[in-house]
Amino acid sequence: MIVNQSSPGSSPPAYSDPLVGDNTPDITTAFSKLDLRINVAPIPTVDQCLAHLKLLEAFNQLREDIGTTDGLYGIKDDFNPPELEEDKRREVYAKLCEKRWAIFVFNASLRFEKWWKGFVEPKAVKLKLVNMEHSDFKKICDASALMPLSPDQMPPLDVLMVWHAFMLNPRRYLEDCLRHGKIHFWRTGMPWAAVDALISNEDFSYKAPEKARALFEGATGLLWEDLTDAPAVKPICPRCNRQANVKLTTCDRQGAWKDPTYIGYGYADKNFVSDDCSCSLSLNHDILRSMKFRRDLSELVRLDVPMSGLILNNATGRPETVIPAMRRPELEDVNLLLKIPKVTIALLGATDMKTWSSCSVNNIKTTLESSFGTLDLRKLARRERIGIRRMMSSYWENSSESSMDLVGAVIRQGSFVEKMHSIDWIHSPAAAYTMQRLITKYERYMSILAKNPGKTAVPTLDVDLAWHTHQLTPQSYYQFSTKKCYNFIDHDDKIDENKLSDAFEYTSKTYQSIYKELYSECTCWYCEAVRESHTSGFSRLKGKVGKSSIETQLEQLHTGEADPRKSAHISAHNAIRATTTTSASDLASKVKAQKLEANYQKARQRAQKKGRSIPPRDDYMYAYAWGYPFYMPLYMPYMGDPCINGDLYAGNPGCANMVPGGVGNCAANTCGGGVAAGACAQAGSCAGGVAGGCSGAGFGCGGGGGDGGGGCGGGGGCGGGCGGGG
Repeated sequence: MIVNQSSPGSSPPAYSDPLVGDNTPDITTAFSKLDLRINVAPIPTVDQCLAHLKLLEAFNQLREDIGTTDGLYGIKDDFNPPELEEDKRREVYAKLCEKRWAIFVFNASLRFEKWWKGFVEPKAVKLKLVNMEHSDFKKICDASALMPLSPDQMPPLDVLMVWHAFMLNPRRYLEDCLRHGKIHFWRTGMPWAAVDALISNEDFSYKAPEKARALFEGATGLLWEDLTDAPAVKPICPRCNRQANVKLTTCDRQGAWKDPTYIGYGYADKNFVSDDCSCSLSLNHDILRSMKFRRDLSELVRLDVPMSGLILNNATGRPETVIPAMRRPELEDVNLLLKIPKVTIALLGATDMKTWSSCSVNNIKTTLESSFGTLDLRKLARRERIGIRRMMSSYWENSSESSMDLVGAVIRQGSFVEKMHSIDWIHSPAAAYTMQRLITKYERYMSILAKNPGKTAVPTLDVDLAWHTHQLTPQSYYQFSTKKCYNFIDHDDKIDENKLSDAFEYTSKTYQSIYKELYSECTCWYCEAVRESHTSGFSRLKGKVGKSSIETQLEQLHTGEADPRKSAHISAHNAIRATTTTSASDLASKVKAQKLEANYQKARQRAQKKGRSIPPRDDYMYAYAWGYPFYMPLYMPYMGDPCINGDLYAGNPGCANMVPGGVGNCAANTCGGGVAAGACAQAGSCAGGVAGGCSGAGFGCGGGGGDGGGGCGGGGGCGGGCGGGG
């Protein structure tokens, strides 16, 4: 089903092609003559993947520079309490760096919004419900009009980084571009030629011409570079309509880092509060998120602008023409459900800050529940329940103009950026060979998705690089995805870690069964255990399958001393941890750990028989955070990034509430769990294959992790304030 699909007997080229004699090229040769003309090919090209590697390396350098800049945002290295033990001081230093980066990314998201409004199709008109009734609406992604960017039109690197993370949530990005009337920009995608021109091949620094700086500053009113402690955009008080005079953080004093429970009250902090207004309203994140909902609802009622999450077809992820004649009376879709006077009045009343002193998205959820209960209506259809869930997911943990928390999107992508830096393909003389090989694996991966529409497939890091690169050319990715799989395959960047592991085991087994080749080429204990679970004695029998048997491939894989941290491991940057779990999910975690342990022991025994080194695994592991290793209890490599401390962010990027009906989950009588995440949505899968089954309450789907999420729980990288504790 996939173009240029390799046959089972045709292996992709090796990652390390031998380079003979003095013909070894300079490491910059691979980047010197990239062909990055606007691409109409159905899959990403080698040169696009190479340009993407350059961009990821520039992001990694930006992260390191910001995080380790002593004194940035008033956060000093000497805030680290000297009385702490060395291990604790390392942990606090990592938090100091992470907090600087968290503030920087928060401000970058504000700067992106200004650029999005002031530069990207600034005269665009928002989508109306009537536009969705036009017969050509379902073809809107197929038109050819573009908005190409030259090097002189490129934004600063921090804004580019937010845009990059936004595009890697393809359904959300498409829906926001449609809703805001910026579809020409969506069709354009990442301007690879401009990216390549502005990033040095030697040190991968990002240097834009003066024209680009002037254009950005003129369109946004912001400086090209801004490392001040004031937010790029100040929040507006919903009661008196004044800009609140706020700081980005209150963690700019030493006392904040001596108290392990201190979180911070600045605009970029989790516990933001401002009493600056003369109207006596205490502004906080919950109020701002509620006001976002109120603004969108007002636009729906006054201007017929659809709500976030209610534009694409829930099942297919595609825009579809809504035929008025086929609409049922009064409850034809969720947008019109919200326009029923009784529902509208209740929701506007619950978010009227001239009446109330506080408001939250949870209050909106409660109001929706009560509105459904008082209306004499039939039971909501499944599609309507899912639509309400997806709509609400745009507001949990999110007060931005977009339908998702862009700060969280950038932070979750940070794990992938760091992995690409560690693997270091960018400095390999065989980089072009590597890109060709991973593109072949990506085609195979998409074929597995296409042939198994009810399943979630999980990429390895090499596959994910090609997948990410493809998504950064949105129109090409949309056409490829919908042609091969019918659905617009989403790239869910928030999946419950246990479900991610199950899906990875399925993907590894399916890939090996179809192509008679190993899927993961990593030698960490986890990947060894997963391979052992589906590599039977029969499949190890000698005899040619293609060029080699599975046993021969395993022997080749274990030749030498491969560093698992530099291998094409499971791509787990989208893994998140549950803040609140059920007894069933706790049991599932224990069963998963037991199965992995049993398979790991089998892999150890097999390694001993073969005389190979045993895959190492300790009861504790370490992860590098800003150059410093720190230890934590037994680590499953598919879990959420252990280096993300959720309390350092305005909205926790690494956790979600998994309990049906909980904060950040479904309103009663709607659909819960992973539906809002968009997941790798296939037909017949309410939550895109990552959510659980139907909930016991009969309200639709349960389980899974949504786009939003409540606060963060204990350890495992999800807890801890500014101080030395956690």
